[in-house]
Amino acid sequence: MEIPYYILHDIPGRIRLRIPTLSNRKKHEEIERFFAEMKGIISVKIEPIIQTMVVTYQKVDITKQRLLRNLSLFFHHEKLDPLDPIMLNIKPQIRKELLRSFITGALILIAYAKRFYTSRVDAFDYIVVITTAHTVLSHGNEQRFRHPDILTGIISLFSLGTSNLLHVCMVTWAVNVLEILHDIKRTTHRSAI
Repeated sequence: MEIPYYILHDIPGRIRLRIPTLSNRKKHEEIERFFAEMKGIISVKIEPIIQTMVVTYQKVDITKQRLLRNLSLFFHHEKLDPLDPIMLNIKPQIRKELLRSFITGALILIAYAKRFYTSRVDAFDYIVVITTAHTVLSHGNEQRFRHPDILTGIISLFSLGTSNLLHVCMVTWAVNVLEILHDIKRTTHRSAI
């Protein structure tokens, strides 16, 4: 199934999408007018060369989900995947944090797998520790040192010791994932209200 659009930039009231099928369409002005006449849409600008569409809208009159559903119907496609209802309600910052956390988790998994072949600490282990620290410290923006993942990392470091840094990373990363999932639940709950 061809993906109808990719969200490139998303702030409340303005969204930029990459729509691959725009290259097959010729009447871009008509598409702009069609969407601009919808209730709640302030402006629509299509850049056919780079296949993007910027839509400015009033959140009070039209939700982002309805806007994306209309776009999907217009371009005769279905949803991106079963995760759409969840991912569309997540703030872009949380999406970045989730992706960063998954990459860190993959690196930790590789580091653990590498431990079966050698117990020697090398540069990759240090990269995993640095990546985990970056993932955890970049999550959230208020009172960072009160976040559960950071507190868990500090407590784990003192209780497990520096010789078990990979274990500390795993525990801290797991709490970070739980905290991100909690943020997602809180975000989707707010948007449902």
